[in-house]
Amino acid sequence: MKKIKNWLLASGMAVSSIALSQVALPASNDFNNFAASGVPAGWTTNIPTSNVYATGGTLSSAAIKFSLQSQYLTVNTANAMGAVSYLLKGYAGTGITSWQGGFSIDESVNGSTWTNIVTYTNTQIVINTLTTFSVAPNAASRYLRWNFSNKVSGFNLAMDDISIIAAPVTAQEINVKQGATTIFSGGATGYFNSAMFTPTTITLSVLNEGTVNTLSLTSMSLTGPAAADYSVTAPAFPSSVAPSSNVPLNIIFTPSTSGTRDAVLTIINNDSDEGTYVINLKGIGGSYATQPAAQGSALSFSNIKSYRASAAFTAATGSPTGYLIIKKESASAITEHPTDGKAYMRGDSIGACKVIYNGTMTAIGLSNIYAGKQYQIAIFTYNGGGAYINYNTNAPLTSNFTALGSMQPINEYTGINVTNTTFLTDLTTHVYPHTSTFYGNYDETMIKLFTARDTTAAQKVVTCVYSSENYVYTEPFAWGYMSREHTYCHNWMPSNPADSPERPEYNDQHHLFPTNQNDANAARSNYPEGDIAGTPSVTYLACKSGNDAAGNHVFEPRATHKGDFARAIMYMATAYNGQLKGSAVMNWKLRNPISATISYGQDQNILKKWHFQDPPDAWEISRNDFLDSLQGNRNPFIDSMRYACYIDFSKMTYIASPTYTTGIGTPCYVAATVVSGVAEANPSNFEYVLAPNPTSGEFYLMIEANVAEKFEMYITDVAGRNVYNRSVDVVNGFNNVVVNDIKLQSGIYFVNLNYKNEKITRKLIIE
Repeated sequence: MKKIKNWLLASGMAVSSIALSQVALPASNDFNNFAASGVPAGWTTNIPTSNVYATGGTLSSAAIKFSLQSQYLTVNTANAMGAVSYLLKGYAGTGITSWQGGFSIDESVNGSTWTNIVTYTNTQIVINTLTTFSVAPNAASRYLRWNFSNKVSGFNLAMDDISIIAAPVTAQEINVKQGATTIFSGGATGYFNSAMFTPTTITLSVLNEGTVNTLSLTSMSLTGPAAADYSVTAPAFPSSVAPSSNVPLNIIFTPSTSGTRDAVLTIINNDSDEGTYVINLKGIGGSYATQPAAQGSALSFSNIKSYRASAAFTAATGSPTGYLIIKKESASAITEHPTDGKAYMRGDSIGACKVIYNGTMTAIGLSNIYAGKQYQIAIFTYNGGGAYINYNTNAPLTSNFTALGSMQPINEYTGINVTNTTFLTDLTTHVYPHTSTFYGNYDETMIKLFTARDTTAAQKVVTCVYSSENYVYTEPFAWGYMSREHTYCHNWMPSNPADSPERPEYNDQHHLFPTNQNDANAARSNYPEGDIAGTPSVTYLACKSGNDAAGNHVFEPRATHKGDFARAIMYMATAYNGQLKGSAVMNWKLRNPISATISYGQDQNILKKWHFQDPPDAWEISRNDFLDSLQGNRNPFIDSMRYACYIDFSKMTYIASPTYTTGIGTPCYVAATVVSGVAEANPSNFEYVLAPNPTSGEFYLMIEANVAEKFEMYITDVAGRNVYNRSVDVVNGFNNVVVNDIKLQSGIYFVNLNYKNEKITRKLIIE
């Protein structure tokens, strides 16, 4: 039996957000943008941005998800907190009515020494219902922390709609704003510019948030590299601000040269804890900030898998404002570069490249990585922001890496032998049991951590596997337009109903895929899938419904999902065959008939045909590896395509000697009569198939070998003339060799594969 793996939800991305400033009160957080940008300044968390529930409270459509012990959310406020309210909701498995665990609220004066305010346990947290809670922190506290203090397996927590009001202030309290935006002491203005030697006025405002005492502004000073370019014309110093009032702070900016013109304005006042108030002025002379002088260095890659990797580099000297990182899937180096004055967002295109990061971090996770593909990375330093941003495009930091071709362990299928009569049961035991992930967590696992891709303006896109439709959304992802398709229909399962309580076959992600709900998933319904003959009755983009050659109504997905579909069906039938429902042993043979209204079943010959016509591509191999990290098991029909030939899925029985034929375009076929194939030897060291066949030219030579040697392949025509030959380096195990350099006229040919004295000949049809 395969050892079940423990899996920790992690994306390889840096997920903590460091509080660079304080939060002005009143304040709130509805987590609507958490998945895209994390928490805002002044908030800190160790919760991954993938941890979002798509439904939230009255103020939002999302809620933050606590799923691991010691996950926390902290806020650092600029002033004393009054009442604090928030919503909490417990999550557990289907049928569980009482939440378990502990969730604490703590406060601190300095952010290091904490005092517990309250801890909620068990019945205080209501499952599947948002409940309002509130606390009243001490007047001296400036930090508040929500902490998952006791995680019980199977129980998670959602939090939403935090609201913090300011405690009543009587003493003088300084605050500075630029428009509606607070500039905390030590913070910075937004960028502004002016032509050289041309004065422009920047207007801020100084507020007294106290309700009784007068705020006294004693003096001000200008320092920093470009202090001479600034002057303050109002208010006059010394000056005063009445309670609950404000005065304009007018600054004249006259740049003496182009580029970055930073300065520091310091205001001395009688606020008890902010008597020295510091504001960083971010002026630009001319059109752009000063270009950074240096790039980062020492770019390296780690944690390289077939579906993700990590990158890190050494920061550039001179402390640039940030780094723009772009990625390209290619063997050729990146030559594209960003344009000054354009602030790019994650997912934006720059030529053939995609922006994958824009910020200050020097270590990031890389997603949308696929098996065996080579990726180029380029990193540009920049200064400024918005319309004033200036990139250093001279010799950017570049490097590349290649994703793993497959993460299948070398001994994964040791002991699984197609010549053993126990092959089918051995394969079942190998892939089941496995770690289950709740069906409701599919968006938190498969969608967020693998399937979703970055697209323009920091949005995400998910492709419907049936129709090829691209669904673009702003995180968090929400079900509705898209659905989680059970490839092996729930109604087909011998365990149906399998969702209450939820069984592993219901939530097994090897057969769950995102699809358009109304136009694709609903059209498939519970019908089998097959090739439509003649005119389809319904077409939606790349998928269609209609009758097959036998007159049965079937659903036909896009061509690039046909093999994925077949392998998912074969996996499910194999994994759960012979499992128990109560005391009954289930047979997962393909149901025929499917129902009273669908008097036929899924044709296994269609599955095997599609299996070889559409062999696993890089995306499917990566997905299989990712699911191994999640569930602790693999789809064996992706790892070894030949396995499908040894199972009769209409009965779930072992086939000792599969019949091979190219007569219906597939190399192994179960039928009463079979088109005669080409006579062949019976080698003991290898087996192979051709797909697709017939072909317009390109095809795959899929070899299963128990040796690692150089094989010889040659192709002859019907007259026996040699028309093509090459050597093939074969490894021990599964080999998928593409043949795409032949130029043959339409007709019948014979592919011969030789190893020492062993030979197999297959018929090849060129259309």
